[in-house]
Amino acid sequence: MIKKGIKIRLMEPKDLGAVAEIDQKLVNVSRLDYFEEKFELLFKSGEYVPTSFVAEDENGKVIGFIMGKLYIGEFGLSNEGAAIDSVGVDPACQRQGIGDKLMDQFIFHLKQLDVKKINTLVDKNNHQMMSYFDAEKFKPSKTVINLERSI
Repeated sequence: MIKKGIKIRLMEPKDLGAVAEIDQKLVNVSRLDYFEEKFELLFKSGEYVPTSFVAEDENGKVIGFIMGKLYIGEFGLSNEGAAIDSVGVDPACQRQGIGDKLMDQFIFHLKQLDVKKINTLVDKNNHQMMSYFDAEKFKPSKTVINLERSI
């Protein structure tokens, strides 16, 4: 069921606290430093192209977010791609279609920028996120493999 009165808008610098608070509710640890760095890159870089959104309830409270990035030649990939860096919906507001609305707006916006493909990384043991991205029609990549090395 999609909650009425939800507004999706471009993320703004003032959203830092709300985004970090939602994330902390989801991962049970504060990652404020991480989000401060992300917001610094997003809003103070001369190369910023808006690709991050928040969901507000009918009272203007931020209840969800999606943060993305355009590829500008990273990893030898063309700028026809984008990545989802972070996504979250306040646990009290989940299962109301807010994540769907955020993704729909994110995709609509990227299509306007002529983006053809979106990538993200998800811990395969995070069943909730795997289910979310499956519902949003994401599939394992056939062209890019995440390589790692323990040290």
